[in-house]
Amino acid sequence: MNDKMFKKIRFRLTLLFTSLIVIFLISFTVISYSLLSSLITNKQKEQVITLAEAEYAEHKNELFHWYDHAKNVSSNKARNDYLEYNPEAPFFYYVITRNGEILDGDESFPELRENILKTIHGWIPQNEEVRHETIKMQNGKTISLLLSGKSVFKNGVYIGTIYTGTNITMQTYVVKTSLMILSLISLVFIGLSALLGYYMSGKAMVPIAKSFQKQKEFVANASHELRTPLSIFQSSLEVIEADEREKMGEFSLLVLDDMKDEVKRMTKLINDLLLLARSDADAVELNKQWFELEPIINELIRKCLPWAEQKNIEFLTNIQEGITMYGDKERITQLLLILLDNAVKYNVENGLIRIMISRESQNIKIEINDTGIGIPKEHLHHIFERFYRVSKARSRQLEGNGIGLSIAQWIVDTHGGTISVQSEEGKGSCFIVTLPQPIQ
Repeated sequence: MNDKMFKKIRFRLTLLFTSLIVIFLISFTVISYSLLSSLITNKQKEQVITLAEAEYAEHKNELFHWYDHAKNVSSNKARNDYLEYNPEAPFFYYVITRNGEILDGDESFPELRENILKTIHGWIPQNEEVRHETIKMQNGKTISLLLSGKSVFKNGVYIGTIYTGTNITMQTYVVKTSLMILSLISLVFIGLSALLGYYMSGKAMVPIAKSFQKQKEFVANASHELRTPLSIFQSSLEVIEADEREKMGEFSLLVLDDMKDEVKRMTKLINDLLLLARSDADAVELNKQWFELEPIINELIRKCLPWAEQKNIEFLTNIQEGITMYGDKERITQLLLILLDNAVKYNVENGLIRIMISRESQNIKIEINDTGIGIPKEHLHHIFERFYRVSKARSRQLEGNGIGLSIAQWIVDTHGGTISVQSEEGKGSCFIVTLPQPIQ
């Protein structure tokens, strides 16, 4: 874990904190808007329904009288002389016959009459039914209305309707303005929350960074100190083997060989740990140069052959002729060895390993495909993490320690490339490395 990883974690913490604030503010805004809109609308609905009941009680006899005397049955023209103009009133009503004739009414904005009559034409309101209508005026203004009404029947025959309504344009404007203000305030608080979250996550990372720094120093120091006794131990075993091998029994030779193998394994583990510790401290310098890939692949295949032959594993290569790349030759070799070692280690009897290397535009693409046991889907996102092992029992049996792929990831990252894996349990794995190249 380096500064880049700490920044990534800090960003994630900030994003998480900000996301929670965003969810809270959006919920608060939506709930506040809904409650305010509901309170205003419900209040207006109750008033317009109450007005309909009141006007029904007051004016239904006019419709009865009209029906009994059949006045102006053929006329659909509004009788404006019956309408009262009351500019101060927020409500209005119309008493309209089944033929569309206005018998009575009270209005505060006669300029809306024509549009209102078109809107309510043919509408026979049900009990306590309310409609929300929007009327667009010629001057571009939009008027919001709540309409209700009470139908009048005599002996089961529909004879007319008393329509009531109220202008809620101002209330609608207040609600929309409140929503706008709440949204702006929420945006400001989201921005402040992001800054605060970034600051607080930085504070939270300080003790973690210090603890990790001490851990890195310990690993680096311990790894460095262990290299010397292991080197001495290995040299001592080689001396013993050279001087005393002919005098040793079969069992003693087996013990000696096992000790040599364990020393080699421990030396490799210590070297890997030291490399990771140095990489975390950005103390590893790359020695980049141009080199050919095919000789390196052939050499690595020869190194892997003793293990591969034990399982009767075959290598197939498809390497673009004369392909060269620019990078740290030692690290790229280490990367390829890690991938080939895994391809052999986790392959099956009579398996196959395909190695494909080609240049695509300004990138070198390396694919190492095996027919091995594969990786379960739920583990694919974790295999490049340090010390992560898909199966501890399997890794222990195959001498895996969960470091190799994290080193491979570091090598690829330091070269500005990408590494990914495609795998299915029981059907093998394919590691794909893409390394950018300068223009020759």
